[in-house]
Amino acid sequence: MLPSAAVGGFVLVGFWGLLVGPLGTAWYVSWRRKRDGSETAEDEDARLAVFMAEAARDQMAASGRKAASAAASPGTAAATRAAAPRPVTPASAPRAPSSGAKPSFAALRQRVLQLEGKALIDAFARARLAEIENGRDAHASVEVALIARRAATQPLHAAVRLRAASRAIAACLESGQSALAAAVFGEYVAERTALRLAREHWEPLGRALLDEGAMMEAAWTLHAGAVHGNDLLSAQKRLIEVAGKAAQAGQPKIALKLYETVLAKYPDTQYADFVRSNMRIEEKKLAKSTAPA
Repeated sequence: MLPSAAVGGFVLVGFWGLLVGPLGTAWYVSWRRKRDGSETAEDEDARLAVFMAEAARDQMAASGRKAASAAASPGTAAATRAAAPRPVTPASAPRAPSSGAKPSFAALRQRVLQLEGKALIDAFARARLAEIENGRDAHASVEVALIARRAATQPLHAAVRLRAASRAIAACLESGQSALAAAVFGEYVAERTALRLAREHWEPLGRALLDEGAMMEAAWTLHAGAVHGNDLLSAQKRLIEVAGKAAQAGQPKIALKLYETVLAKYPDTQYADFVRSNMRIEEKKLAKSTAPA
Protein backbone atom coordinates (compact mmCIF):
# COMPACT_ATOMS: atom_id res chain seq x y z
CA MET A 1 0.00 0.00 0.00
CA LEU A 2 2.69 2.50 0.93
CA PRO A 3 4.95 2.05 -2.09
CA SER A 4 1.76 2.39 -4.20
CA ALA A 5 0.98 5.60 -2.31
CA ALA A 6 4.44 6.88 -3.09
CA VAL A 7 4.07 5.93 -6.75
CA GLY A 8 0.60 7.52 -6.90
CA GLY A 9 1.88 10.67 -5.28
CA PHE A 10 4.79 10.75 -7.71
CA VAL A 11 2.39 10.47 -10.67
CA LEU A 12 0.12 13.21 -9.32
CA VAL A 13 2.53 15.84 -8.06
CA GLY A 14 5.99 14.82 -9.18
CA PHE A 15 8.93 14.24 -6.87
CA TRP A 16 7.17 15.82 -3.85
CA GLY A 17 4.53 13.12 -4.15
CA LEU A 18 7.05 10.60 -2.89
CA LEU A 19 6.78 12.45 0.43
CA VAL A 20 3.07 13.43 0.35
CA GLY A 21 1.80 9.96 -0.62
CA PRO A 22 3.40 7.92 2.19
CA LEU A 23 2.83 10.65 4.81
CA GLY A 24 -0.85 10.95 3.92
CA THR A 25 -1.25 7.19 3.97
CA ALA A 26 0.60 6.90 7.28
CA TRP A 27 -1.65 9.56 8.83
CA TYR A 28 -4.77 7.80 7.57
CA VAL A 29 -3.64 4.37 8.78
CA SER A 30 -2.67 5.82 12.16
CA TRP A 31 -6.02 7.61 12.49
CA ARG A 32 -7.99 4.46 11.67
CA ARG A 33 -6.04 2.32 14.09
CA LYS A 34 -6.39 4.83 16.88
CA ARG A 35 -10.12 4.96 16.19
CA ASP A 36 -10.40 1.18 16.18
CA GLY A 37 -8.05 0.77 19.15
CA SER A 38 -5.79 -1.54 17.14
CA GLU A 39 -2.64 0.56 16.76
CA THR A 40 0.54 -1.41 17.44
CA ALA A 41 4.19 -0.46 17.73
CA GLU A 42 5.06 -3.30 15.36
CA ASP A 43 3.12 -1.87 12.41
CA GLU A 44 5.38 -2.33 9.38
CA ASP A 45 3.33 -0.12 7.07
CA ALA A 46 3.65 2.86 9.39
CA ARG A 47 7.41 2.39 9.72
CA LEU A 48 7.77 1.96 5.98
CA ALA A 49 5.81 5.15 5.38
CA VAL A 50 8.01 7.07 7.80
CA PHE A 51 11.15 5.72 6.15
CA MET A 52 10.03 6.57 2.62
CA ALA A 53 8.78 10.00 3.68
CA GLU A 54 11.98 10.81 5.54
CA ALA A 55 14.12 9.61 2.65
CA ALA A 56 12.20 11.83 0.23
CA ARG A 57 12.32 14.78 2.64
CA ASP A 58 16.08 14.42 3.08
CA GLN A 59 16.57 14.29 -0.67
CA MET A 60 14.47 17.43 -1.17
CA ALA A 61 16.35 19.21 1.58
CA ALA A 62 19.65 18.29 -0.05
CA SER A 63 18.45 19.73 -3.35
CA GLY A 64 17.18 22.95 -1.74
CA ARG A 65 13.48 22.18 -2.07
CA LYS A 66 10.84 22.62 0.64
CA ALA A 67 9.00 19.56 1.80
CA ALA A 68 5.29 19.70 1.07
CA SER A 69 2.91 19.09 3.96
CA ALA A 70 0.83 15.93 3.90
CA ALA A 71 -2.16 18.01 4.98
CA ALA A 72 -1.81 20.51 2.13
CA SER A 73 -5.01 22.09 0.86
CA PRO A 74 -6.28 21.51 -2.71
CA GLY A 75 -4.94 24.93 -3.63
CA THR A 76 -1.53 24.06 -2.29
CA ALA A 77 -1.54 20.75 -4.13
CA ALA A 78 -2.39 22.55 -7.35
CA ALA A 79 0.45 24.99 -6.79
CA THR A 80 2.78 22.08 -6.10
CA ARG A 81 1.79 20.45 -9.37
CA ALA A 82 2.38 23.68 -11.21
CA ALA A 83 5.81 24.06 -9.61
CA ALA A 84 6.93 20.55 -10.52
CA PRO A 85 10.11 20.67 -12.60
CA ARG A 86 8.59 18.54 -15.36
CA PRO A 87 5.26 16.82 -15.99
CA VAL A 88 5.26 13.18 -14.95
CA THR A 89 3.70 10.84 -17.46
CA PRO A 90 2.85 7.17 -16.97
CA ALA A 91 5.97 6.33 -18.97
CA SER A 92 8.21 8.15 -16.48
CA ALA A 93 6.45 7.08 -13.28
CA PRO A 94 8.00 4.36 -11.12
CA ARG A 95 6.70 0.96 -12.08
CA ALA A 96 7.44 -2.65 -11.32
CA PRO A 97 10.35 -4.19 -13.23
CA SER A 98 9.33 -6.08 -16.34
CA SER A 99 9.73 -9.82 -16.60
CA GLY A 100 12.70 -11.27 -18.41
CA ALA A 101 16.23 -12.32 -17.64
CA LYS A 102 17.00 -11.73 -13.98
CA PRO A 103 20.29 -10.10 -12.94
CA SER A 104 22.76 -11.85 -10.70
CA PHE A 105 23.16 -10.86 -7.07
CA ALA A 106 26.45 -9.15 -7.86
CA ALA A 107 24.78 -7.15 -10.65
CA LEU A 108 21.88 -6.17 -8.38
CA ARG A 109 24.28 -5.12 -5.64
CA GLN A 110 26.39 -3.06 -8.01
CA ARG A 111 23.32 -1.35 -9.44
CA VAL A 112 22.05 -0.41 -6.01
CA LEU A 113 25.47 0.95 -5.00
CA GLN A 114 25.34 3.33 -7.96
CA LEU A 115 21.94 4.78 -7.06
CA GLU A 116 21.74 8.16 -5.35
CA GLY A 117 19.00 10.42 -4.04
CA LYS A 118 15.77 10.35 -6.01
CA ALA A 119 16.93 7.41 -8.14
CA LEU A 120 17.35 5.33 -4.96
CA ILE A 121 13.83 6.19 -3.80
CA ASP A 122 12.38 5.45 -7.23
CA ALA A 123 14.15 2.08 -7.34
CA PHE A 124 12.83 1.23 -3.87
CA ALA A 125 9.27 2.07 -4.94
CA ARG A 126 9.54 0.00 -8.12
CA ALA A 127 11.07 -3.02 -6.42
CA ARG A 128 8.64 -2.92 -3.47
CA LEU A 129 5.71 -2.64 -5.87
CA ALA A 130 6.94 -5.69 -7.80
CA GLU A 131 7.39 -7.55 -4.52
CA ILE A 132 3.82 -6.73 -3.45
CA GLU A 133 2.33 -7.60 -6.84
CA ASN A 134 4.18 -10.90 -7.03
CA GLY A 135 5.22 -12.34 -3.69
CA ARG A 136 7.33 -14.98 -5.44
CA ASP A 137 9.53 -12.44 -7.20
CA ALA A 138 12.73 -13.25 -5.34
CA HIS A 139 14.83 -10.75 -7.30
CA ALA A 140 12.48 -7.88 -6.43
CA SER A 141 12.65 -8.90 -2.77
CA VAL A 142 16.45 -9.03 -2.94
CA GLU A 143 16.58 -5.58 -4.51
CA VAL A 144 14.32 -4.17 -1.79
CA ALA A 145 16.60 -5.72 0.86
CA LEU A 146 19.72 -4.27 -0.75
CA ILE A 147 18.20 -0.78 -1.09
CA ALA A 148 16.89 -0.89 2.48
CA ARG A 149 20.32 -1.95 3.69
CA ARG A 150 21.85 1.08 2.05
CA ALA A 151 19.16 3.70 2.67
CA ALA A 152 17.54 2.70 5.99
CA THR A 153 20.68 3.01 8.06
CA GLN A 154 19.29 4.66 11.18
CA PRO A 155 18.32 2.60 14.27
CA LEU A 156 14.80 3.99 13.85
CA HIS A 157 14.58 2.19 10.49
CA ALA A 158 16.00 -1.16 11.66
CA ALA A 159 12.64 -2.91 11.42
CA VAL A 160 12.22 -1.79 7.80
CA ARG A 161 15.51 -3.25 6.60
CA LEU A 162 15.31 -6.41 8.74
CA ARG A 163 11.82 -7.23 7.51
CA ALA A 164 13.00 -6.60 3.95
CA ALA A 165 15.92 -9.01 4.46
CA SER A 166 13.73 -11.66 6.08
CA ARG A 167 11.20 -11.44 3.22
CA ALA A 168 13.98 -11.68 0.64
CA ILE A 169 15.56 -14.75 2.25
CA ALA A 170 12.16 -16.47 2.49
CA ALA A 171 11.28 -15.63 -1.14
CA CYS A 172 14.61 -16.94 -2.39
CA LEU A 173 14.38 -20.19 -0.45
CA GLU A 174 10.77 -20.79 -1.48
CA SER A 175 11.62 -20.25 -5.15
CA GLY A 176 14.61 -22.60 -5.03
CA GLN A 177 17.24 -19.85 -5.28
CA SER A 178 19.26 -20.80 -2.23
CA ALA A 179 22.46 -19.07 -3.38
CA LEU A 180 20.57 -15.76 -3.50
CA ALA A 181 19.25 -16.39 0.03
CA ALA A 182 22.80 -17.02 1.25
CA ALA A 183 24.00 -13.82 -0.43
CA VAL A 184 21.29 -11.72 1.26
CA PHE A 185 22.17 -13.26 4.61
CA GLY A 186 25.78 -12.32 3.98
CA GLU A 187 24.76 -8.68 3.56
CA TYR A 188 22.89 -8.74 6.87
CA VAL A 189 25.19 -11.05 8.82
CA ALA A 190 25.97 -8.31 11.38
CA GLU A 191 22.25 -8.18 12.26
CA ARG A 192 21.56 -11.90 11.93
CA THR A 193 20.16 -12.25 15.45
CA ALA A 194 17.35 -9.82 14.61
CA LEU A 195 16.22 -11.54 11.39
CA ARG A 196 12.68 -12.88 11.52
CA LEU A 197 12.78 -16.20 9.71
CA ALA A 198 10.15 -18.90 9.82
CA ARG A 199 11.25 -22.07 11.58
CA GLU A 200 11.28 -24.04 8.33
CA HIS A 201 13.71 -21.61 6.70
CA TRP A 202 16.65 -21.91 9.09
CA GLU A 203 17.80 -25.36 7.96
CA PRO A 204 17.72 -24.69 4.18
CA LEU A 205 19.42 -21.34 4.71
CA GLY A 206 22.18 -23.03 6.71
CA ARG A 207 22.60 -25.64 3.97
CA ALA A 208 22.80 -22.90 1.36
CA LEU A 209 25.53 -21.15 3.34
CA LEU A 210 27.35 -24.45 3.70
CA ASP A 211 27.21 -24.94 -0.07
CA GLU A 212 28.74 -21.48 -0.48
CA GLY A 213 31.61 -22.38 1.86
CA ALA A 214 30.52 -19.91 4.56
CA MET A 215 31.31 -22.28 7.43
CA MET A 216 30.87 -20.00 10.44
CA GLU A 217 27.67 -18.46 9.05
CA ALA A 218 26.31 -21.92 8.23
CA ALA A 219 27.14 -23.20 11.73
CA TRP A 220 25.43 -20.23 13.36
CA THR A 221 22.33 -20.55 11.19
CA LEU A 222 21.92 -24.32 11.55
CA HIS A 223 22.49 -24.08 15.30
CA ALA A 224 20.03 -21.18 15.62
CA GLY A 225 17.37 -23.09 13.71
CA ALA A 226 17.66 -26.09 16.01
CA VAL A 227 17.59 -23.85 19.10
CA HIS A 228 14.48 -22.06 17.80
CA GLY A 229 12.91 -25.49 17.45
CA ASN A 230 13.92 -26.29 21.04
CA ASP A 231 16.00 -29.24 19.84
CA LEU A 232 19.28 -28.82 21.70
CA LEU A 233 20.60 -32.24 20.73
CA SER A 234 20.26 -31.34 17.04
CA ALA A 235 21.83 -27.96 17.80
CA GLN A 236 24.96 -29.74 19.08
CA LYS A 237 24.98 -32.10 16.10
CA ARG A 238 24.80 -29.16 13.66
CA LEU A 239 27.88 -27.51 15.18
CA ILE A 240 29.80 -30.78 15.13
CA GLU A 241 28.70 -31.47 11.55
CA VAL A 242 29.94 -28.11 10.27
CA ALA A 243 33.17 -28.49 12.24
CA GLY A 244 33.71 -31.78 10.43
CA LYS A 245 33.01 -30.09 7.06
CA ALA A 246 35.56 -27.40 7.90
CA ALA A 247 38.13 -30.06 8.81
CA GLN A 248 37.53 -31.83 5.50
CA ALA A 249 37.91 -28.52 3.67
CA GLY A 250 41.33 -27.97 5.24
CA GLN A 251 40.20 -25.27 7.65
CA PRO A 252 41.45 -26.51 11.05
CA LYS A 253 41.12 -23.11 12.73
CA ILE A 254 37.40 -22.95 11.98
CA ALA A 255 36.95 -26.60 12.95
CA LEU A 256 38.66 -26.00 16.30
CA LYS A 257 36.60 -22.87 16.94
CA LEU A 258 33.37 -24.76 16.35
CA TYR A 259 34.43 -27.71 18.50
CA GLU A 260 35.34 -25.25 21.27
CA THR A 261 31.92 -23.67 20.88
CA VAL A 262 30.23 -27.03 21.41
CA LEU A 263 32.11 -27.60 24.68
CA ALA A 264 31.53 -24.04 25.87
CA LYS A 265 27.80 -24.03 25.14
CA TYR A 266 27.15 -27.62 26.13
CA PRO A 267 29.72 -28.66 28.77
CA ASP A 268 27.72 -31.79 29.61
CA THR A 269 27.27 -32.88 26.01
CA GLN A 270 27.27 -36.59 25.32
CA TYR A 271 29.59 -35.86 22.39
CA ALA A 272 32.37 -34.43 24.58
CA ASP A 273 34.83 -37.31 24.06
CA PHE A 274 34.23 -37.31 20.31
CA VAL A 275 34.72 -33.55 20.15
CA ARG A 276 37.96 -33.60 22.17
CA SER A 277 39.33 -36.42 20.04
CA ASN A 278 38.68 -34.44 16.88
CA MET A 279 40.15 -31.33 18.44
CA ARG A 280 43.44 -33.17 19.00
CA ILE A 281 43.49 -34.17 15.34
CA GLU A 282 42.85 -30.60 14.17
CA GLU A 283 45.46 -29.21 16.59
CA LYS A 284 48.06 -31.53 15.07
CA LYS A 285 47.08 -30.40 11.56
CA LEU A 286 47.35 -26.77 12.59
CA ALA A 287 50.72 -27.28 14.25
CA LYS A 288 52.03 -29.05 11.16
CA SER A 289 50.81 -26.33 8.82
CA THR A 290 52.41 -23.56 10.90
CA ALA A 291 55.71 -25.36 11.63
CA PRO A 292 58.77 -23.79 9.97
CA ALA A 293 59.97 -25.61 6.87
